[in-house]
Amino acid sequence: MQRETKSEVMTTAVDLFFTKGFHGTSIRDISALAGVNVGTVSYYFSGKKGLLEECLIAFFEPYLNVLERSLNEVKRQNRSAVMSAACEVIRFQQQHHRFARFAWREITLDHQLIREMTACYLRKEQYLWKMLMAEDIEKGYSFKLSPSFFLIQLNSMITTPFLQSQTVRELWHINTSDPYFTRQYIEAVEVWFNSVTSCYGLSAIS
Repeated sequence: MQRETKSEVMTTAVDLFFTKGFHGTSIRDISALAGVNVGTVSYYFSGKKGLLEECLIAFFEPYLNVLERSLNEVKRQNRSAVMSAACEVIRFQQQHHRFARFAWREITLDHQLIREMTACYLRKEQYLWKMLMAEDIEKGYSFKLSPSFFLIQLNSMITTPFLQSQTVRELWHINTSDPYFTRQYIEAVEVWFNSVTSCYGLSAIS
């Protein structure tokens, strides 16, 4: 299967899994909408479960890479590690908004299959954010919230617009896939960040 075809199948699957649910979507539905043979999809993804796993991996691995890269780069810079990473994560989700919406929605569902697939990713995510917080503390930042409450709020701030993109678009007429939204939203997140932290002569972002 060519890279473009595989990408099209995964994008189609993400849209159908989101609208119809995993159990309500069949390989035949996906192949028909993607314009490929049913057998081809089954062969390359080892069935619907394998396709679901590939779709989650396609989001979480580069997402975690963004956090790791931010952690490594910000050690050499005089700015907030947490805020810098948050900016990059928001930009990443805007560029991959369909996969972001799908992945975060799946996390909210009480499915054992999803928990098994994502447990390691979520533990690593938590570890990386804690490392970013520790980096900020070394730089002179003080957090007004406990680590748990801070990360709960931060996670909500950076995921909710993409998780609820349809509601945001219908009620607030905001398109979360628009780069303009990204720039404006990063400024809003920075206002929140500055309200729950204090620092000595440092900028949250450059």
